[in-house]
Amino acid sequence: MTDTIKKLQAVTLLLCSTFALLAQEGAFVDVSSGLDLFAFGGVQGIAVGDYNNDGFDDLYVSADVGRNKLFQNNGDGSFSEVASSLGLDIAAKSKSAIWGDINNDGYPDLYLANLISNDQLFLNQGDGTFRDITSQAGIENLANPSSVNMADVNNDGFLDIYVSNLAAENILYLNQKDLSFQNYTQQSGATDTGSSMGSIFFDYDKDGDQDLFLTHDHAEPSFLYQNDGTGHFTEVGETANANVQGLGMGIDIGDINRDGYTDIYITNLFKNTLLLNKGDGTFENISASAGIEDYGMGWGTTFIDYDRDGWVDIYVANDSDFSPYPNVLYRNLGDHTFSAVELQKAVSSTAQSYAAVCLDYQQDGQLDMAVANRGVEDHFQLFENTNRTGNWIGIKLTGVESNQNAIGTKLRMVDEFGHIHYKELTAGHGWTSQNSAILFIGLGEATAIDSLSLSWPSGLEQQLDGPAINQYYTIVEGDLPMEGIISKPLITATPLLDRVDSGLQVRVFPNPAHDRVQLQVESENLAELEIKVFDVLGTLQYTQHINRPVNKNQPIELDLSRFSQQRLLFLQVRSANQVATQKVILEHRL
Repeated sequence: MTDTIKKLQAVTLLLCSTFALLAQEGAFVDVSSGLDLFAFGGVQGIAVGDYNNDGFDDLYVSADVGRNKLFQNNGDGSFSEVASSLGLDIAAKSKSAIWGDINNDGYPDLYLANLISNDQLFLNQGDGTFRDITSQAGIENLANPSSVNMADVNNDGFLDIYVSNLAAENILYLNQKDLSFQNYTQQSGATDTGSSMGSIFFDYDKDGDQDLFLTHDHAEPSFLYQNDGTGHFTEVGETANANVQGLGMGIDIGDINRDGYTDIYITNLFKNTLLLNKGDGTFENISASAGIEDYGMGWGTTFIDYDRDGWVDIYVANDSDFSPYPNVLYRNLGDHTFSAVELQKAVSSTAQSYAAVCLDYQQDGQLDMAVANRGVEDHFQLFENTNRTGNWIGIKLTGVESNQNAIGTKLRMVDEFGHIHYKELTAGHGWTSQNSAILFIGLGEATAIDSLSLSWPSGLEQQLDGPAINQYYTIVEGDLPMEGIISKPLITATPLLDRVDSGLQVRVFPNPAHDRVQLQVESENLAELEIKVFDVLGTLQYTQHINRPVNKNQPIELDLSRFSQQRLLFLQVRSANQVATQKVILEHRL
């Protein structure tokens, strides 16, 4: 009798769970069909970034077939394809792309990892155009790139570039702060030559620097490279219990149990892996008990709190042609377990899905998703989130002493119930993917934030009172939150035509400075110069004209004492049809 009762209870529980699952309304709607631009397949990479600084995230798509595309977000729910007009419609079978401000001028630059030609680096010139600086930057990679990341590995305030190559040595490009990079791979110790696939930088041990996790194909163990803070790495995967073996592809990080430590999710062919950060420098493999193993051909993955309940969920992109399992959205149940949802809905695609990213493309407080599908007969998918439950907050970070994109910043938020919400800002994740740089935090039923702390790559520990919820903020390093998504505007006052490759070269010293700086200006035409000073929000503060020839070796002195309330300024120098921008950090005298 007892056994019969137990069986009935088990069946009842199963039926209740099934009915509850079937009763759920779909959170996501595929809006791709309403956007004719997205009616294409043959792609596998997506990089999210606001290339024109209008506050709305754009989508750069890496093509496996044909040319790459850049979808400019028009801010009204529509997109315009602009790659061809910007010279970014590259036909190099690009595997991956990444946005990052390599010169800290406030404008995101673009790195492409290509299969049939050298990788490429495009400089955002701040006026809505790009310039290929691959050669002068010292970029040379003719291997088989799998993924690309940006991070400040030596904490010097400039973003470096890491390229993972399949069956060839990976490359670490160290930023030289003058639009050039040094191949620092051998010196760094991160010299992997295995079957590298997905990669991600994050501070797993919370010692203030960027560590590196690499997934591997062909049953090779994953690598965890521990950074000593100077850009030198030691492989500690076995010691940290993170050296899982499999046919690893994509990777992302997120705090699944709200303990303030970053956990790791890895996609594989066959069973996926979830590594729980135990907070002591080691990880525990909880894949089986968590219910996220999945038997598909996993590629892209992203952590996303799609229902804003305060627990990060997981989305997995599967190649359903290789292994007949659809894409899966796993809902975090808050007890170290997950449940597959949306099983018959739009996001459970059965295409050849690869990249998967999340962004709020309409800025309506709902995290949407985009998926790149490699099948030529498939189509690019944009999923609008229509779920309206749960409170939230979104934060854009801007570095000052840290790199301008604030990559590597750690955010810790405590809500009114004492729940911890922890995020690390990364550039590059999953499989050939890059999420929005705006940190989005679901708060569930919490209606207030008790505290907000930021650990910047510069070492600054910033403690803030909790801002109001259900809106977006911009936080400049060291300053108070400002409402809205604020970016430096494009330089559009004067069209910049006939720009030559040599460009206008401007050096500022000293930097950081107190009251005065000197500008060393080099150009073929120095008959007339215009110097403009902008604050961190891009507001013009001062203009100075120099209507005389300037000796190439004669510096120009600029008095900045009037900007006693500013900590960061941008100096824009124009000469004829050329322009250059430099950042100046002010250290005011006490």
